Amino acid sequence: MSSNTEQQKFTSLTIVRAGLFISISLVLKVMFEVYIPLAGIPALRINFANVPLMLSGIILGPFAGALTGAAADIINFIAKPGGPFFPGFTLVSGLCGFIPGIIFKYLKREINYNLLNTIFISLLSVGFVSVFMANGLLTFDNGIFYDGKTLNPVYIVGFFLLVAIYLIIPIKVSSAAKDLSMNKIVFAISVTQLITSIILNTYFLYVLYGIGIMITLPARILTNFFMIPLYSIIIGAILNAIKGRIKT
Repeated sequence: MSSNTEQQKFTSLTIVRAGLFISISLVLKVMFEVYIPLAGIPALRINFANVPLMLSGIILGPFAGALTGAAADIINFIAKPGGPFFPGFTLVSGLCGFIPGIIFKYLKREINYNLLNTIFISLLSVGFVSVFMANGLLTFDNGIFYDGKTLNPVYIVGFFLLVAIYLIIPIKVSSAAKDLSMNKIVFAISVTQLITSIILNTYFLYVLYGIGIMITLPARILTNFFMIPLYSIIIGAILNAIKGRIKT
């Protein structure tokens, strides 16, 4: 009898927390979302609505996080539709809660996440450059040229600086907060964004609107260069702030 009561309390608490994460996601989507049109379609979306969904997976577990993400997408669509309803985007939203939950629940802290993050950012950088080269926009012929014009060195320096920041921030934060594995957070967010934003959303936009993958892919990769570290810093700060206060 006692165990049933404890299980019921846990379930009720999980539902309440999931509702809170959904509410926060809704507010962030409605008030702090920017669409960047590509080919006349609102193809690129910048917001922080995924942050509470990722937190739901980390705190509540992968399956509760998946349900939270899926429910948030449906409610968000009703409140502020950004186009036609598409189940693929609901799947993506669910994965935003599921993937971080899986990583935090089943992957060990002792894994060298710094190495994994280095590999990830290296592959992302190579992929970013390769996309532009495949489109003939970026060429290397006695210099670096973009669309036939010499590329400003500021962009080159900025690119490598961004990569360095991506790798240095988690190390610095983890050393400052010994109980917080910032490297693991960055890894979880990186994997989540790779699967949801870069791969699935790009493909679903092609299916839904017929937008060429090579049109949206460079912008999505570039956006995630900024959003992954930013998401990681925000989530790391929140987890550090509530450390020891959340009981499941």
